[in-house]
Amino acid sequence: MAASRSDGDHSTREIERRLYAASDFSLFLEENAEGMRTPQVCYLLAELCRKRGLKPVEVIRRAGLDRTYGHQLFNGTRKPSRDKLIQLAFGLGLSVEETQALMKTAQKSTLYPKIMRDAVIMRCLHDGKPIDDAQAILIELGLTPIGGGDRNESRS
Repeated sequence: MAASRSDGDHSTREIERRLYAASDFSLFLEENAEGMRTPQVCYLLAELCRKRGLKPVEVIRRAGLDRTYGHQLFNGTRKPSRDKLIQLAFGLGLSVEETQALMKTAQKSTLYPKIMRDAVIMRCLHDGKPIDDAQAILIELGLTPIGGGDRNESRS
């Protein structure tokens, strides 16, 4: 797979090339603003559901999220934490690559295989395991369960 993702004529590589070549940074920002917009996570979640033929309520249940809170994530009234995105990735049945893209869209740190907790999560996503299996492995290893440390979710 290519290293850059194409968004019309605003591929990541092209924007990076323009960034370094620009003699006027303000002008660069003005001319490239459209290609640098980050889509709202709720729209990406809706698209992922549509592509998989899933309803948000199914994803929320499979993710182990509170129903009301999950719907707030889907309608954009709440911004998901990194762990909530991981839960949604399990609920959606995403691959590791798709999960990394979701994290980038939400401007959260991607999963990193040198961090044991992230490695467990990545392997479980890779193997298509449900979130309950991932939680059990994390607990068995004495690691923080997914969703175990983010009580103060941010509102949009």
